Amino acid sequence: MKLPTFLSDPKSLRRFEIGLTGLTLLSGIYALYMVFLVVPNERFMGPVQRIFYFHVGCAVATYCAIGMVFFAALFHFSNRHPFWDILSTAAAEVALVFCSIVMVTGMIWGPSAWNTWFRWEPRLVSFLILLLILLAMVLLRVFGDKDKVENHCAAFGILAAVNIPLVMFSVKILPKAAQLHPEVIQDRGLREPSFVKAMLISMLALILLQFFMVWVRTKIEMLSRKEQSL
Repeated sequence: MKLPTFLSDPKSLRRFEIGLTGLTLLSGIYALYMVFLVVPNERFMGPVQRIFYFHVGCAVATYCAIGMVFFAALFHFSNRHPFWDILSTAAAEVALVFCSIVMVTGMIWGPSAWNTWFRWEPRLVSFLILLLILLAMVLLRVFGDKDKVENHCAAFGILAAVNIPLVMFSVKILPKAAQLHPEVIQDRGLREPSFVKAMLISMLALILLQFFMVWVRTKIEMLSRKEQSL
């Protein structure tokens, strides 16, 4: 399979891999240091509030992975190059992993923050729909029609991307009293400087980890398809 031009230079790819791996490791170590050794316990929730940094960071990483799925879908429909379907496959699987982590960490945090692990509010429901779309994409790869699965997954990828604005702005659908999720940044809920710094570093670390996982999964998928074509 002939790669797109920007992926055809082995030396550039090698430098990219080394740089991405190094940045991912360094940012991850620094994020763990900030979250567990620098940030103080939150006044009301105590140490359980530390899960907030992973919860939000994984949500942003999910959106980044879905962004790659979206652009891969657009390029797939425009030129049908096999690479774009490979990238869509990899990014969708990674997005599902991070999306699942967001749901699980939210359920862990929920009882301490809101005395419930789940409620049918707009953001939780819209994010659950996003998870189900990603799950459908992964299952289609296994059980779908092999001749149509690429187009079907590309369409689902666009649908997942369209759902992201609904997730992000869903907190404005109902009054604040009717929802669990506060608008933390808009309401200036992070007043301690170390909280803000830890959140930004953890977001960066998880975004880089997401890119690293997508890249590794893409390489695995390329090798798998190359072996199947032999």
